[in-house]
Amino acid sequence: MREALLQIKSDLGEEAIILKTRKLPKKVFSLGSHDEVEVTAAIDETAAAQPALSPITMKSTGVYERPRPAGTVIDPGRAGPLALPRAGEKEDGRRTNDQRRGDDRRDRLELLELKEDIRNLRAMVKGILESGGTAAAGGFTGGWAVLYKRLVDSEVKPAVADELLKRVGSTDIMLSDSQAEKQFTAEIASTFPVSGPLKLKKDGPMVVAFIGPTGSGKTTTLAKLAAHCRIVKKKRVSILTADTYRIAAIEQIRMFTDIIKVGLQVVFTPEEARSAIAECASDDIVLVDTAGRSQRNTEHMNDLQELLTALHADEVHLVLSATTKDSDLVDCIERYRGAGINRLLFTKLDETGRIGNIFNTVHRCDLPVSYFTNGQSVPDDIEVAQASRFIQRLLEGCAL
Repeated sequence: MREALLQIKSDLGEEAIILKTRKLPKKVFSLGSHDEVEVTAAIDETAAAQPALSPITMKSTGVYERPRPAGTVIDPGRAGPLALPRAGEKEDGRRTNDQRRGDDRRDRLELLELKEDIRNLRAMVKGILESGGTAAAGGFTGGWAVLYKRLVDSEVKPAVADELLKRVGSTDIMLSDSQAEKQFTAEIASTFPVSGPLKLKKDGPMVVAFIGPTGSGKTTTLAKLAAHCRIVKKKRVSILTADTYRIAAIEQIRMFTDIIKVGLQVVFTPEEARSAIAECASDDIVLVDTAGRSQRNTEHMNDLQELLTALHADEVHLVLSATTKDSDLVDCIERYRGAGINRLLFTKLDETGRIGNIFNTVHRCDLPVSYFTNGQSVPDDIEVAQASRFIQRLLEGCAL
């Protein structure tokens, strides 16, 4: 700040008025350690018409020294300067006009410096209050406090954010280098398990079932994966649908299978499901679509469990909407565990701005995430879940 003020006075003169001074905030993972200062100044036109004051000088110790009036000497035995008789001063002590003008210039300089000190003090108090509020909210300081706020702003639960930060470092450590960033990201990623893409089997077809509540996006997600496996990966694909409750659901999926040239079978009972799987013995992968079920309907949940038992599915993906609140996500997962789910798949990331609820749910339920979907386009708008990419979005406060 001192260097900035000296540059202002050098460029605009001693009569420059400091309008605003502030320290620019550091980036959370900034590699540099130097503070940046912004100073806004202007020229006082009324004061500029007066003769300029002598420049501020710097002692060898680095301390700035104010200009003193001519004829002033420093007495080593006293704390302040001694005023000697000045030229033009009368013996009775009355001052001349030149002396009064000099005193006026010194008064203006002291006033400018006083205003500058007040602004600096005001900025300092504001900074203390802001950082103090953040620290009081999470118990962290510096870069850790910023990270804590980012997590909470992304709707990560405060208790979860507090636990994650305390795993990486204590509250007196400043997060300021890339190594700390990597350590922090890796630590959070370790608490967010992912399963990776579909893995085919060497003997027999890979049976993958998609289950979940109504409207979560099961059929659209299945269509995306079916198109990807058939068109991009060139695999032999069949689709089994047990969604016989939704109006026109079978006709829609039949039109889709005709377009991408994959097999389709409709099953109504567990026995039909066993026969359908047997007919797909030569396929690489079998994708199973199911009807949407409320996790609170015991009868429907029992029917679903019987169907999945007959299918002997290798992977059971519970499809959930990213727009669902935390408590409902956890409740849904716990009630669907009886169906043998081993993957979580989150849809509709394009319909939300915060994904902290996903992190809270996965952190609590400890089930791997397979895919994210972020739109209706087939076969696009789907991606394999990656922990590091998800954590980056979480810290940035965005879903996409």
